[in-house]
Amino acid sequence: MMRVVTGARFGLGRLKRSWLSLALPVVAIGLALLLGAVVMLISGFSPLDAYSGLFQGAFGTLPQFAETLNEATPLLLIGLGIAVAFRAGAFNIGGVGQEYLGALAAVVVGGKFAGLPGGLHLALATLAGFIAGGLWAAPAALLKVRFGINEVITSILLNYIAIYFIDYMISGPIHAPGFTAAPTSFPVQPDATFPILVRGSDLNAGFFLALLALLVIFILLRYTTWGYRIRLVGLNREAARHAGVHVDRVYLLSFFISGALAGLAGAIEILGYRYQLITGFAPNTGYDAIAVALLGGLNPGGVGLAALFFGALANGASAMEAIAQLPSQLADIVRTLAILAVLAVSSPLILDVVRRHQGESEAASGDSSSLTTVGSERQPPTSSLEPDTPVAE
Repeated sequence: MMRVVTGARFGLGRLKRSWLSLALPVVAIGLALLLGAVVMLISGFSPLDAYSGLFQGAFGTLPQFAETLNEATPLLLIGLGIAVAFRAGAFNIGGVGQEYLGALAAVVVGGKFAGLPGGLHLALATLAGFIAGGLWAAPAALLKVRFGINEVITSILLNYIAIYFIDYMISGPIHAPGFTAAPTSFPVQPDATFPILVRGSDLNAGFFLALLALLVIFILLRYTTWGYRIRLVGLNREAARHAGVHVDRVYLLSFFISGALAGLAGAIEILGYRYQLITGFAPNTGYDAIAVALLGGLNPGGVGLAALFFGALANGASAMEAIAQLPSQLADIVRTLAILAVLAVSSPLILDVVRRHQGESEAASGDSSSLTTVGSERQPPTSSLEPDTPVAE
């Protein structure tokens, strides 16, 4: 019966929803390219030359294509995490901080413990980044579950805390020995680094972990009981409670997975090609990944395609500037328009999550006020405290 109810609730059916989720990235990318072309025409530049340069810079040679994949790797991981959180009805805006903490943990573990077997050292450093990102996401989820504090606010605040904490760490406790022009951490040990896959690029074996994460998240959301619970909680928390789902546990798990994937992205960046931690090493990746998740329709496969698109934009921008003689500011405008197009096309997804989020908050506050009003002549009977009441968790 539960499957029948769920199928009716989704409405369009699995096949139509799959086609819709695949069409969303195509429409958004087409709109982004169209808006960019209009801006370039108004500014007196050739969109054909610009997009030809973009394509050549992103896919022209094997090293260039590899670099595009390298740019897409952190976007894919963080975007997958955001998609998991959104599926559970949670807004994780803390990808920046979670990525930074994952990078910090990877540097500390990867830079110490010399003498460990190479494979073990790399595995421990990668795992440290994964766990650190998940733990950094936990406070926002716990504050939401226990006290109803908006996770958007707390996750953004945690971003700032992480950024300043990283600045402190690389300026003192983990500062590289000797003089450096800018604050830099000590390097990771050579036996704790991912091998480079394509010479002339930074693409490393961490890319395979990102592909593995995509496969795991796809299977988790589509074919497992936990994935069903995550989707049910995101769809309707009260219905999930009636179905016997431990809503808070699912919410916390989805937030941990989201943060852990962002932490893994930071670890791969450090262990794959940066090898040291510097101030502001990835200032926009965590926020761009939100657009990646929305462009992908919160679908793992769509997120992968969206990450590739944004990776191509990032890697091909310099070639676009050189071939079309495009000013760097105009190239940034085209990239920003792409993000705006994504948000415009993805607005139904955002509004759907926001409506459910607000509806549940209003229901919770209404139930709480009705139970705690002092001096009221009409007190609710004890039997009204059913499992669908938020205080029953």
